[in-house]
Amino acid sequence: MKALQLDGVGFDQLHYVDRDVPRPGAGEVLLKMRAASVGLRDYKVVNGAYAAAEQTRPLIPGGEGMGEIVELGADVVGLKTGERVNPVYVQGWLSGKPHPDLIARNTLGGPLLHGTFAEYLCTRADSVVAVPAHLSDLEAATLPFAGLTAWRAIVEHGAIKSGDVVLIQGSGGIPLFALQFAKQFGATVILSSKSDDKLERARALGADHVINYMRTPEWSRAVLDLTDGLGADLVMDPGGTVTLSQSIRAVRPGGVISVFNALSTADVSVYLPYLLGHNVAVHGVNAGSRDAHRAMAHAMGIGGIRPVIESVVSLEQGADAIARAPKAEQFGKACIQI
Repeated sequence: MKALQLDGVGFDQLHYVDRDVPRPGAGEVLLKMRAASVGLRDYKVVNGAYAAAEQTRPLIPGGEGMGEIVELGADVVGLKTGERVNPVYVQGWLSGKPHPDLIARNTLGGPLLHGTFAEYLCTRADSVVAVPAHLSDLEAATLPFAGLTAWRAIVEHGAIKSGDVVLIQGSGGIPLFALQFAKQFGATVILSSKSDDKLERARALGADHVINYMRTPEWSRAVLDLTDGLGADLVMDPGGTVTLSQSIRAVRPGGVISVFNALSTADVSVYLPYLLGHNVAVHGVNAGSRDAHRAMAHAMGIGGIRPVIESVVSLEQGADAIARAPKAEQFGKACIQI
C-alpha cells in the first residue's frame, strides 16, 4: 500500500512509500482509507513537537480520516464490510472523561499509533463511528478532530441554546464547524478574522456579525458593543497570548472560554482576578469520545451540516499540504483524497 511515512523528525524525514497492507487482529477492523484531513497537529507531529519517551518509527501520521471496512478481525460483532466509518481520533476513548494513558498512547498518527495518511488502516472495532450518509468521503474525513473539537466546545462546554451569543475566532476547520453547530442550536454568532473575504464567506455560512481584528485590535470592545455590554456566552479561542487577553474581556460574567488550539503560550495568571471576579470557566477542548462523535454525527444528519473544504490534494502531495497547515490561509479544511 502507499503511505506517508515519517522516519525521523522534520519534513526531510517524511516520505511517500510502499508498505505492506496491515492485517486486523482480534477486535480490530481493516479500513480501506478513502480520504484524510490535514490539521495543525500533523505539522507538529512531523516536526517533533509531540516527542515522547516511547515513539513508533517509522510512523504513519494523520489524525483524521474516513474509510470503508474491508475486513473484520476475530470476535468483531455489530459491524460489516462495506460500511463507511470514521476511526475515532483517541482510540479506546468510548465515553465520559479520558484516562491519561489514552491521551498519551492511543491517538491516531502518533506518538505510537499509525494514522490515516495511508491506503489502509487497522483500527479498534469499538472505536469507529458510522459516517452521516449525506457527506462525501472528503467531508466525512474532517469529523474526528476538527468536527468533534467544535462540537464539544459548543455542546458540552458551552451548552449553547437559542438566544446565546458565541464568539468564534478564525476561519479554519474548527471555527467553521463551530459556526454551523452554534447556528444549529439557535445562537447568535460573531466571527473574527483578518480577511474581509473570509468574513464575507462566513456571513454566507450564517455568521450574524463579523469583526476584522486587524482593523479593530481591541475587538473585545466591539463584542461588548454588539451584546449591549454583556459579552459572549461562549468564546472560542485559538490559544494565543493576545487572543486570550481579548477573549477574557469579551466573555460575559459566568461565561465559558473554550481554547481549541495552542498558537502561543499565554500567561493566564495575569487575568486571574478577572476570571475569578466574573466566574469565567476556561476549558481546553481537543477531540472527544466515541459517544460524543456519534452524537455529533447524528446532529449533522438531522441538520444537514456539511464541512467546508478549501483544498484537496493526492496522498503523494500530502507532505505539501501538511507543511502549509500553520499558515492558516484556507477557509475550512485541507484534505487528502486517497
